[in-house]
Amino acid sequence: MFSLGRAASVVGATVSALVMSTMSSAVGQSLQDCFDKAETHDGEPPTCTEVNGKWVASWPGGGGGAGGFAFLFILVALIGIGIVVWKVSTARRLASESGMDPGLATQMTLLTDAGLEATYLAANLRNPAPAPAATPAEQATTAKRLAELKGLLDEGLISQAEHDAQRRAIIDAV
Repeated sequence: MFSLGRAASVVGATVSALVMSTMSSAVGQSLQDCFDKAETHDGEPPTCTEVNGKWVASWPGGGGGAGGFAFLFILVALIGIGIVVWKVSTARRLASESGMDPGLATQMTLLTDAGLEATYLAANLRNPAPAPAATPAEQATTAKRLAELKGLLDEGLISQAEHDAQRRAIIDAV
């Protein structure tokens, strides 16, 4: 079996060599002439097609791929510039609002990967946002506090002495 596979590969190689030699002798110089025409088209290789025994060079028309690539390149560049302008203007605004140097914020934004984030952090550490004002707990009026105290005495939860001491403290606080 091994020798049969080897024989098949030798036969395949021989047939390939014969076909290639026949093709190169039949084509001869005319195929090479077709390829040589690439020099007249800025080195772009042609598509060579055999027509009536002669090789004819042709190139795809249009060239729209280059225009599309240029448009895409310009679009990506404009988006990149827009992002940089937004980052710099945001960093400068944050720096100005917190009393920092806007020029330094611009440098940080342009020269480091996390410049805008660093400016944001520095601005917030320098001038932290005020904590939301605590809503004052509803302060009970003196009468309401005395009524609650009387209710505790009536339920037996506090003694008469505790009641009198707390009552005196509430009245003194007024």
